[in-house]
Amino acid sequence: MDGIANIFTGNRNKLQIAAEILGKLRKPASKANIMLHCNMSSRQSGEYLDWMGTSDLVRKDIMAGKVTYRVTETGRKFLEVYNEMILLIDPNISAPLPVSRLERNCPERGDLVAECERR
Repeated sequence: MDGIANIFTGNRNKLQIAAEILGKLRKPASKANIMLHCNMSSRQSGEYLDWMGTSDLVRKDIMAGKVTYRVTETGRKFLEVYNEMILLIDPNISAPLPVSRLERNCPERGDLVAECERR
């Protein structure tokens, strides 16, 4: 996201923060991990994760008492469109994260594709 700072100065807007969170979620992550990576407080990250969950951009998973977040198909589409928008503004900017690097879910079980393909 460093290149975006050349265009968008000052505080990050809601879409920039959402794209940054989705970029972090190329693999499932905890709220603490997201907070650290995206430089957010617990309150801020909670508000964004709640909003992104309501908007179907992320999904909250709970396994053995551990809460993690993962990107949904809608979240992947959002990040793809966001990256395209940034590249339209300035083609010299590298997009935050190639969408193809985000882990995809196995449709019938919700598992990661790599795990799904092994079956």
